[in-house]
Amino acid sequence: MPNGIKRKISRLKEGKLTKSQKKLIDYFESVDLKQVIYMSITDLASATGVAEATVLRFCRSIGYNGYQEFRLALAQGAAQHDDEDEEGVGFIGEMEAQYQLAIENARRGIREDQLYGAINQILSARTVCCFGVGHSYVAALEMHNRLMMMGIATFCERDCHLQNVLLSSRGEEDLMIIFSISGSSKDTVEAAELARASGMKVLVITCYEKSPLSQYADLVISAAPMESPMRPGSMTGKIMQLFVVDTLCTGMHNSDRPRFDAFYARSNRATANKLI
Repeated sequence: MPNGIKRKISRLKEGKLTKSQKKLIDYFESVDLKQVIYMSITDLASATGVAEATVLRFCRSIGYNGYQEFRLALAQGAAQHDDEDEEGVGFIGEMEAQYQLAIENARRGIREDQLYGAINQILSARTVCCFGVGHSYVAALEMHNRLMMMGIATFCERDCHLQNVLLSSRGEEDLMIIFSISGSSKDTVEAAELARASGMKVLVITCYEKSPLSQYADLVISAAPMESPMRPGSMTGKIMQLFVVDTLCTGMHNSDRPRFDAFYARSNRATANKLI
């Protein structure tokens, strides 16, 4: 445990602890706190048997504005410890190991029933709207491009206002695919709420199955979280999302190769004269 957090908790223990505070402290003292860095507040509350509001109050009781700031302090302490332990290790090798682990985590997080359920949703939709805020927009755009090449009617509007206009014109025959690592971005949750209000089916691709976004989903594909609060938008998060995109599109292709091979051939012919 980082010294700063350890001191704060020690001061808290000098007074009278509530049952919930004791549960949280016992948990922190019994696990590798690097695990907590990658847990959402919902995950931590579930693991300790307390309410999310209790976790938030605990963080504030030891001097942090909220859970995110507490996680950041944990991550900073872990990073300093790793720097001391891994001095001299090539950073390129570390990056390679992180990327490989990201793919392994994504693979473990994709269940067969989720995969084929998502494929059926996409294939049965009249149109597909791909949406992601900030760093998750990369995966949304890739999904849009891949679907377009496969002959599937798709939209990917980056501007949140225009996205809302688009969603307001959709209905129960349409599907929204939402990418969000945290599953709690305000704009993303609001978009999912609007999609639901329009009658759309909603497919959520996230790292946290238990998140505010998931309550609006017909289906959730989740991969184990890898992103540290010290490095939001890191490549590991994008790699996990892109792996899910590739898995979905490859699964669709395998479900009807003649159909999608024909669309790929048309796409290639349409761009052939653009190549030197």
